[in-house]
Parts: sequence; structure tokens; C-alpha cells
Amino acid sequence: MIKFAYFKNDILFFVLNHPGAKQEFDNNIQSIKSALKFVSPEECNEVTVTDIKAFVTNKPIKKIALFQTNSKETYTERATGDIEVNIKDEKLNALVKSIQDIIKANNDS
Repeated sequence: MIKFAYFKNDILFFVLNHPGAKQEFDNNIQSIKSALKFVSPEECNEVTVTDIKAFVTNKPIKKIALFQTNSKETYTERATGDIEVNIKDEKLNALVKSIQDIIKANNDS
């Protein structure tokens, strides 16, 4: 929701990453202002907050991958190659038989 915040000319800016978050934040600005008047954090003693503003950044969020795997998932062959080939066309029959041989070879290994 909130990417970061910063001070500029006694205005506290909040940078948000979604328009819906900004709309929700706008509804809560008055409660944030009143809370800052009563309790000011020690880090902000030298700065007086006169106003609070929020805007949505137009830069997309970069997702960081914690780890990457370069290996492919392999699956066991479910076909057994035990089919009856009754094709009259010689080229197509040879092609189907070669596929059948490949399946049987993969099952043997």
C-alpha cells in the first residue's frame, strides 16, 4: 500500500502504489493529522507537519525472485506404446510405428 513517505516544505508526502489505497488513505488523513498533533515521534521533533498529501506512483512494482531454478519438471510417460496400428497408408503407418518405438524406448529407460 505505502511505498514510502518523505517531507518537503513541511508537508508530509505519502507515495502509494494503488489508486484504491489512495482513496482509502484520503479517508484517513484527518485521523492521521490529529494523531500527529497529539503524539509526535521523536524522529520528527525538528519538523512541523503543516499538511499531509498522498499520491499514486506510476512506476510498477518490481518483483524480486528469491531463488530461481533452471531445471525443467519431467513427467513419467503415461503411454505404454501397446497399441495396434492398422493404417493402410505406408508413410503414416511408418510414422505411427516410429512414435510407438520412441514411447517404448522411453518406458524402458
